[in-house]
Amino acid sequence: MLNYIEQEIAVDTAIPYGADIPLPISASLLRRLEETARPCVRMALQGTSASVGAPPAWLERASDVRTLGFSDRGGRAILHVKAPRLGDAVPEIFDQPPLWPGVASPEDTAIQLIGKVSQVVRRQETTSDLYDRPLLRHLSHWDKLFRRDVRSIRFPTRSPVGDDSDIFDEQVSKNALVLSDQTPTPRQVRVVGKLDMVRHSTRSFGLLLADGTEVRGILSDGDPDLLQRYFGGEITIFGKAVYRPSGTLLRIDAQEIVDTVEGRTAFSHVPLALTHQPRQDRKTQTSKNGVSAFFGSWPGTETDQELLAALEELRH
Repeated sequence: MLNYIEQEIAVDTAIPYGADIPLPISASLLRRLEETARPCVRMALQGTSASVGAPPAWLERASDVRTLGFSDRGGRAILHVKAPRLGDAVPEIFDQPPLWPGVASPEDTAIQLIGKVSQVVRRQETTSDLYDRPLLRHLSHWDKLFRRDVRSIRFPTRSPVGDDSDIFDEQVSKNALVLSDQTPTPRQVRVVGKLDMVRHSTRSFGLLLADGTEVRGILSDGDPDLLQRYFGGEITIFGKAVYRPSGTLLRIDAQEIVDTVEGRTAFSHVPLALTHQPRQDRKTQTSKNGVSAFFGSWPGTETDQELLAALEELRH
């Protein structure tokens, strides 16, 4: 049986509702929590916030947040929740050495992860491993809550110094939209490397390239036993390269893994993001530029009489 710990989420509103928070605010808050907690957990533990198919059992356990009601603290509405620590919910993940340390701690809960992600988005950290474009979209949807006289949401943190909460406000949702728009579009790639690290439970792996660079990956399609079968060997991955807003590679979503037969040097490198040509701004048309500059004029040196004579010849 999971061990849940109680936590508090403070809601700052323009009007001090306290525990009598209106239904439109409380319903919107609970909806945003439900839609954001699971992607945050998945991103922290697997390296992707979205995947096709039914969610795995470990994700259901780690993102299981229960609500306990609202209370009043000096006019501020306090939402009481309980959630399991990640280390209690998915011990099999933390019993192994982390593939990429520093993203999630076994002491974190799903609620704390939302606060963590909101802070890197607030600081517009374009090289963070804590979010991808689908998760940024979830964060941008919080703007609907801030339209209802909500000033900020305060999530609990484990930091022993400074403020005891991570603040999520309208600026975070705006930054999320900006970062999402900055993120390059994923592209289909072929990458060759050594399958260096594997985590079967989350279908994640590390791929060691020829120059010693290690990139993370997720097996998005196919049998996860493939990862064990090819572990330690040189493979070719066909899939989709996913990028950060900075343009650096975040991960590879592997759709197919096959034996490498040739071309290691040619394809054993970090796939670069495709660049887009900046959109040209439209210019205002005046009498001195654009169509108006030559409309009604003839670029040649012929006189009107010469042009009329030429037209008459064409008729005959």
